[in-house]
Amino acid sequence: MSRIRLAIVDDSTFMRKALSRVLENEPDIYIAGVAASGEELLANINKWNPDIITLDLSMPGMGGLLTLEKIMEWKPVPVIILSTHSSKETQLTIEALHRGAVDFIDKQQYSLVDFDSLRNVLVEKIFQLTKKETGRKYQDHLPSKTETAFESTTQLMQDSGAKGMHKTYDALFIVASTGGPPAIQKILEDIGTYLSVPVAIVQHMPEGFIKPFAGRLNAHLPFAVREAPHAEIFQNSSVCIGPTGYHLRLKQEDGKIYTVLTRYPENTTHRPSGDVLFQTAAPIYGSRAIAVLLTGMGKDGAIGMAEMAKAGAYTIAQDEASSIVYGMPKAAVDLGAVREVLHINRIGKRIVELLNSNQYSLSAKIETSVCSQS
Repeated sequence: MSRIRLAIVDDSTFMRKALSRVLENEPDIYIAGVAASGEELLANINKWNPDIITLDLSMPGMGGLLTLEKIMEWKPVPVIILSTHSSKETQLTIEALHRGAVDFIDKQQYSLVDFDSLRNVLVEKIFQLTKKETGRKYQDHLPSKTETAFESTTQLMQDSGAKGMHKTYDALFIVASTGGPPAIQKILEDIGTYLSVPVAIVQHMPEGFIKPFAGRLNAHLPFAVREAPHAEIFQNSSVCIGPTGYHLRLKQEDGKIYTVLTRYPENTTHRPSGDVLFQTAAPIYGSRAIAVLLTGMGKDGAIGMAEMAKAGAYTIAQDEASSIVYGMPKAAVDLGAVREVLHINRIGKRIVELLNSNQYSLSAKIETSVCSQS
């Protein structure tokens, strides 16, 4: 079993020493090199040959974004950004995620005295992102098929039609974590002007990063994208993204559907939680919903997607080949909650096909009505 080769790039002497110290006793990780700048990394990258890189963005000289571009030209290895949620750094971090970085860690979340939490999250990300087998075991219990009462994918497809066409879809829900930002943008770009329904998104991010992420999407897409508001009507042709620290829920009242931001339930791994979004959308939209579960560590969204599937929603999961981490999608597949498993390049186009079936369904109803009158 080969050790994972890590390169650390940070202009802070303190951070370089701290990261080296917290990782030096990890038996499955080898620190191949430590650099104080992008220039130093690139000068040694062939010799160090890292499997994964941690990268600071605010560095003198070449800077983090240009260094990232050069790394991607060398070889598209996983890059974890070490960032802060200052105004400047959040924008740089969001941009880095769209230029090839696969994940980031907000350094301000961790104490500069106690690095245990930082080590744990960093080690888990390194293992997951390099997809290497190690001796470490993680407890991430997901109910097995025998522990749930959810129907199998095969039965769901038989009940509602293998292709799900000739139905009307009134809402789209997307849940993602690690590797999600560029995947979400890809899907929304592929939908483009075909977007005719409201969209609610859960993307796991530390506090302070959702608003700039929504802002970037808003600037690049032909429809409005914003951080989800509280107690507003869930409107057609608009996209809302759940803010960090609050669950994004839906409620129906007086014939209208509203977004709701709440801290309840508090015992979830993530807030916002994909499970909570899916579970509140399922009874409202049922078979009129499209639910998409994208790349990410863990299992958030899997149980909620099973409830969406049981309610008749059209459920799609990103495939392993195009996922940065095939954790969340796999968990949903293992539950039998997924109707289609698709490459990221295909998901947006499939959604367009499903939304186009809305027009088909309307035409069919009109034609049937005309025929019955005649």
